[in-house]
Amino acid sequence: MIQICITSRLSSLPVVVAYKKGYFEEFGVKVTLHVNTHHKAILPLLDAGRVEAGEVPTIAYLQESFLKKSKLKRIYKGIYLYHSPLSFYSRFQFKPEDLTRNKAYILPVPHINSVERLFAEKFLEEYAPKNPVKVRYIDTPGFLEEKEFLKPNCLGLVSDPFSSPFLRNFQDFGNSLDLPILKKDILYPSTLLAFSGDAILKTGREVSGVLLAVKKAIDLLQNSNKDYQGNLWEDLQLSHFYPHLRVGETKNLLTEHPLIQKGVFSYQGDETTLFPILKDVYFRLIRRVMQPEAVQTALNFDEILSALEPKKVFDVRKLSSFQEPSNLKLHAPSQINYRKLNAVRHLIVDVNSLVLDMLQGNYNSRLNTDETLQLDNRVKVLVNSMLDSFNAKIELQREEITELENLISILEIKLDRSAVDLQYSEEKYRYLFEFSREAIALVDADTGSILEANNQFRSLTGYTRGDITKMTIEDIILGNQVSNQLRFGSDLSSDTMLSLPDVEILAKDGSKLEVDISFTSILLSPKKRYQVQFRPNSERKEQERLQHEFISNVSHELRSPMTNIRGYLEFFKSDSSLPFNKEHINMLEVIDKNAKRLSFLIENLLKLTTSREKDNEAEVIEIFDPVPVIEDVIHMNSHLAKGKPIEWDLTLKKGLLIRGIRFEFSQIITNLYVNALKYTFKGKIGISLREFNGKVEIIVEDTGIGIDPNYKNQIFDRFFRIPSTDNKKIGGTGLGLSIVKSLVEKMSGEIFVESSMGEGSKFTIYFPKINANA
Repeated sequence: MIQICITSRLSSLPVVVAYKKGYFEEFGVKVTLHVNTHHKAILPLLDAGRVEAGEVPTIAYLQESFLKKSKLKRIYKGIYLYHSPLSFYSRFQFKPEDLTRNKAYILPVPHINSVERLFAEKFLEEYAPKNPVKVRYIDTPGFLEEKEFLKPNCLGLVSDPFSSPFLRNFQDFGNSLDLPILKKDILYPSTLLAFSGDAILKTGREVSGVLLAVKKAIDLLQNSNKDYQGNLWEDLQLSHFYPHLRVGETKNLLTEHPLIQKGVFSYQGDETTLFPILKDVYFRLIRRVMQPEAVQTALNFDEILSALEPKKVFDVRKLSSFQEPSNLKLHAPSQINYRKLNAVRHLIVDVNSLVLDMLQGNYNSRLNTDETLQLDNRVKVLVNSMLDSFNAKIELQREEITELENLISILEIKLDRSAVDLQYSEEKYRYLFEFSREAIALVDADTGSILEANNQFRSLTGYTRGDITKMTIEDIILGNQVSNQLRFGSDLSSDTMLSLPDVEILAKDGSKLEVDISFTSILLSPKKRYQVQFRPNSERKEQERLQHEFISNVSHELRSPMTNIRGYLEFFKSDSSLPFNKEHINMLEVIDKNAKRLSFLIENLLKLTTSREKDNEAEVIEIFDPVPVIEDVIHMNSHLAKGKPIEWDLTLKKGLLIRGIRFEFSQIITNLYVNALKYTFKGKIGISLREFNGKVEIIVEDTGIGIDPNYKNQIFDRFFRIPSTDNKKIGGTGLGLSIVKSLVEKMSGEIFVESSMGEGSKFTIYFPKINANA
């Protein structure tokens, strides 16, 4: 079994394709893949013989070839895996003068000794020769490239849009600069497949099978975009090996990407493309001058490729590329006699072996110890203790992860149930909305566009669904009643409910319909919506007409007999010849009191009808000073305050004129003043009249029982009385405030109410001020 370590970059794709296609078995080799292994870990694993093969950077292989102090060869070249058309990418197009020596930049690279690292150094030398910058190169696995690239202090990234697909969205300096390093159509041999010395020594024939399988996979990739039918990525389920790549980036990546045709996957390499960056950067890095021929010899694959041409398994140990310096000098760590080394070297080798075990995921590996007190043994005990503590923490984290996974499973189940409940609620709401007996439309609060309307609305107006989606609410409602109340497209409207009576809307056939409209604000998704209800008002108007007609008839019919009763009552009270005793006089007072109450009720009923339906008789409109009228009302109703500890606060400014009918104005003041007397048992009643903002302001306030805020909007409705024990004791018809509002509006005035339970009420009326000259 041959173990091959590969990275998560797309440069390792030939090995993955050979594995998924079964090419290794075709050539009689059993292979296990270690995926997402970083280049930094692959090299020591190969060097120690822990794995048989792996993908290594080309420059890192050169480093091993030219700088290895030992004469024993540990790593052997195989074939090229990937050739990259490198360029420099950044999140923004910076200029040379933008770079500063005072700032430390980072630049992610696959390996510190990689083509990408040398290319980055050469690019910065050519781009900013007079402005050297501090750059720290970070060994970064492929799946962390994008994360490092997006950091604020990252200067850029050297790669290509095939191996790093996210780079398509960022700045490519090769498209805007004319530098020698950024020449187009140059492919740099980026990575190659390498083998450990142990693999060559023990499994020579299997190594040739690996090379043949990978070569066949490269041939498949080169021809995939021309001959392959279907999606190679999905067919081979390659997302398992490259989970960090986005679906949109990987879909049809192999069959459509132009770099495949350009030859990024090729075992035929051109080493001369490396010489410009090797000469200027690499040779200076290793402080050793070498001729290009030496580099070309180290990267010469001709013998291996010619041996692979027959596509038959052979023993690679017969090739001179795998016999240098000799078979006798090839070794694996297991062949070294550690006991002949001194204690320190023994400890170093054991720790190195332990680290390699951990790199392969074997966290249970430990150092062998004995009972001696030697320094190396004590260090081993401490290391083992640290590892035990480390494993204990890992175990705790695994338990926490298991608990979190269980919790996530429970939450997913609850989320699924919530989704089902939400879907049921949406369907239920849609059914109720569509088949409601009310005509309803949903309106966007920002634009006023009609989003949806139910069946009753479509039947009422004649519009179809297609018509509705192209219209706004202002296209249907005639006039400016809506735009004045609801300011679409602004945050100035804070209305949650709005009612508009007697509004004309335009039907599809051009006819006009009179309806009552109510707006209710709701939240659907993050945006505000209005639910608008349309009610035809013809039936309501007819009911109001009949009701007013009935009240008028009843009031007129009651008025005549009540006049007779009051007349005879006055006769009996004024005739001193009649022999009334004290009890009879009390009875007459009771009759007189109730007769006055009935007369007041009849007058209110009549005033209610005449305020809504104007009498045919001409009414006398006059300009008058309201102060004398207010004083008369107070004097006429002063008997209602007898026996109550009440104080009066009168502040009346004379000389302010209003327009209207004196009697109707007296009815307004009488109803407000009588209500204040009825609902105030002790405290203070105040009436004030003054000029305010060019209008005549009249305030009637008391310290009585107050008004429940839940009923503040209903107190002006006809026959409405607040349901409370006090109201039942006091009595009343519920017409007083309705008459007040009707008469105030008739005189072009406005009325407002402020009240708190147990603290009293305040009614404020504004009338237009009339000049004396008028």
